Amino acid sequence: MKGRQLRTDGYVSCAYRYHRVASIPVSKASPSDLRPFSSRDVTALALFGVAFVTWRWAQFARCLRTGEELARLAVAFERGVAEAAPRVLIVGDSLAVGCGATRPEESIAGLLAQDFPDIAIVNRARNGARTAEATAQLRMDGDVRYDAILISVGGNDVLRRTRFHLLPPQVDRLIGEARARSECVICTTTPNVGLAPAFFPPLSWWLTRRSRRVRDLFAAAAKKHGAHYVNFFHPRSSDPFSREWQRYFAADRLHPSAECYRYVYRTFRETTPLVAAITRA
Repeated sequence: MKGRQLRTDGYVSCAYRYHRVASIPVSKASPSDLRPFSSRDVTALALFGVAFVTWRWAQFARCLRTGEELARLAVAFERGVAEAAPRVLIVGDSLAVGCGATRPEESIAGLLAQDFPDIAIVNRARNGARTAEATAQLRMDGDVRYDAILISVGGNDVLRRTRFHLLPPQVDRLIGEARARSECVICTTTPNVGLAPAFFPPLSWWLTRRSRRVRDLFAAAAKKHGAHYVNFFHPRSSDPFSREWQRYFAADRLHPSAECYRYVYRTFRETTPLVAAITRA
């Protein structure tokens, strides 16, 4: 108890001293006010830092376990209808699957099916997929053509450290092969992963940098091949997802919530030719 009291007193003393020094104008400060922190203060700060980092890593581990459970429960929404119906192909990672949504019907594919009950939806997306694996999903039906192809991938290339020099040809191949199978290709990548509540500095800074670079690759490839890129990457100052993270993130603080999928789907409808492609006579 005595040791615990000593540590607590150290935190309080250190915090009080910092506040006192910070509140005194330099011109009025005496030498005693500006003397270095004592060894006791330094020890208290070090202990506080260790405790904080340990707590944050424990939170991060809990988020990962929750995310694994969400991925285990996620089911990619699909629907088959009459042969002559408009056909939509979806490829990509857990965001294309709908991981984090309460039900498959609340994923992008599910929302599309609700609004357009006469279209066929083929969903090849898989949790954990990277860009190269999305291309393999695209090839599963050979050269079959679709009225629209939706691609959502890139997050796992950010998180799982795909070597960046490998990505440009992979992205170019994915978008190019998708355009060979459809006149309407809509692609997106992850939002700013570094702003997800599951992460903290300095890891979050590195993830933001990688997210931006992956976004730029997909945007350039989409422009080159005549596809439509939808950007959800924003800096902190304008990012709608981190500003209301309780609304837009699932329980793991990484995957989108059902509300976030509705946001993404509305953006697809309002900013791309998706509706025109699947309602064309």
